[in-house]
Amino acid sequence: MVQKERFGVTSDGQAVDRYVIRGAGGAEAAILNLGCIVQELRVPNREGRLQNVVLNYGSVREYYEEDTCYLGACVGRVGNRIGGAVYTWNGETHRLEANEGPNQLHGGPNGFHRQIWEAEAGEDSVTLRRTSPDGEGGFPGNLAVSVTYRMTAENALEITYRARTDRDTPVNLTNHSYFNFTGREDHIFRHQVQLLGSAITEIAAGSIPTGRLLPVEGTPFDFRVPKEVGRDAFAPDPQLALTESYDHNYVLDGSGFRSVASVYLPETGIHMEVFTDQPGVQFYIGNYLAAPHGRNTGLCLETQHYPDSVNHADFPSMMLAPGEEYVTRTAYRFSVR
Repeated sequence: MVQKERFGVTSDGQAVDRYVIRGAGGAEAAILNLGCIVQELRVPNREGRLQNVVLNYGSVREYYEEDTCYLGACVGRVGNRIGGAVYTWNGETHRLEANEGPNQLHGGPNGFHRQIWEAEAGEDSVTLRRTSPDGEGGFPGNLAVSVTYRMTAENALEITYRARTDRDTPVNLTNHSYFNFTGREDHIFRHQVQLLGSAITEIAAGSIPTGRLLPVEGTPFDFRVPKEVGRDAFAPDPQLALTESYDHNYVLDGSGFRSVASVYLPETGIHMEVFTDQPGVQFYIGNYLAAPHGRNTGLCLETQHYPDSVNHADFPSMMLAPGEEYVTRTAYRFSVR
């Protein structure tokens, strides 16, 4: 079932609603029509109590006026970074809004995370829709987007993204939830993570990919066998030094909708498995989290195309053309061990 309630009002008078989805398996997700934000995600722990596993805020003001970390939001039109906030397609250069030095991050300063979406509740889901107008963030084309959150009987939060455009445009949608299974404001170093990716996309200054893929074997980035986040988080490594620890795109093994990652915290028994049809996932451990949340108190697994793909012909393309439909799905499935 889905319950709608008023969460608050933005400083410019827009109503923000909260949709609580209660799944048949007992888990609950609270979704805001502001930024398609996952405001709360409550799953059973080993003791059978529902426990929130995502970082959040308690007010519209914090999400709309103060947040700099994209807590729980759907980010786009292009999640992650575009180098120099510019790309060229079919001979035409598109200059985008920069919001991280010379680069664009997560769609620019007024990306999808700051927009009010139209919401429609289903039996076990909520679908949010908006049209990103031609020129928003510097991107070409009117882009009609929908994001559906569904809570399954298996305690999985499924996210389905859809989009259509009337001009060629890049699209790369993802969710920016910060996970923490401790049940309190604590670091995430004891969380055991597995990432089924054999390489990362090498980055240079500004976290822009160089175009090279670096094998993870023999490096602090090797999570192919589960290990605690903190074990190698601050190991001497030039890639880690660039971002003060993990904030990198993993080149995922396999294709199609598949299991690509997992997180487990023994002290609460909460286990999460991540499924996606995307080629990459950004693993970020909150190195730049801002108050009221502390550094490294949440970890992100942002399923995605590789960063700056529009400027790397060898990377999987994120371009969407008129007449095509962008469809991608990610699921975060919870259980107890």
